[in-house]
Amino acid sequence: MVSSLSMSFARELRKGNAVPRSPNKVTDEVGQPSIVLVLDDVYDTFNVGGMYRVGDAVGVSHIYHCGGTPMPASRGEPPNPKIARSSVGLYQYIPYSHAENTLELITQLKHEGYHIVSLEQDERSTPYNHYNYPPKTALVVGNETFGVKKDVMDASDGIVELPMYGINKSVNVVVATGIVLYQIRTSFR
Repeated sequence: MVSSLSMSFARELRKGNAVPRSPNKVTDEVGQPSIVLVLDDVYDTFNVGGMYRVGDAVGVSHIYHCGGTPMPASRGEPPNPKIARSSVGLYQYIPYSHAENTLELITQLKHEGYHIVSLEQDERSTPYNHYNYPPKTALVVGNETFGVKKDVMDASDGIVELPMYGINKSVNVVVATGIVLYQIRTSFR
């Protein structure tokens, strides 16, 4: 359920009249490094937009669009209308960039001191709420159908999953990402 206050803020944000909080406000307040989010071939524009809403809520400091993940906007081009709408304009307030190769990006992030955690159902996975997340964590989420690529999982420092208790074997990538990002954020306190 979306509150009328949230809807009002979203309308004002799209018009350019709202001033959102800094995406690093939570990080600044708790004195911890920011979380970065890596989208490994997430193709659906509504899912990409949803990542900005969840990322803003937990204070993600950067979103990397890898491979075929659509970008909210490219230099000199108008914004993708589906991402702009589904993100309620928040793509304007969280830094983002494109990386052609996810494996090369996570190698670079490791050199920058990030602990790489892939969100995927795999025999090596640990339940997301039993994992010890370091303060500098990069969460990798994968394609809606195929998940995180095997070579990316193999290069990750850890793999987490959401235990499924019903008939369904998975949940939407934005839902799963939101659950894990909140777990990461609260583990810093």
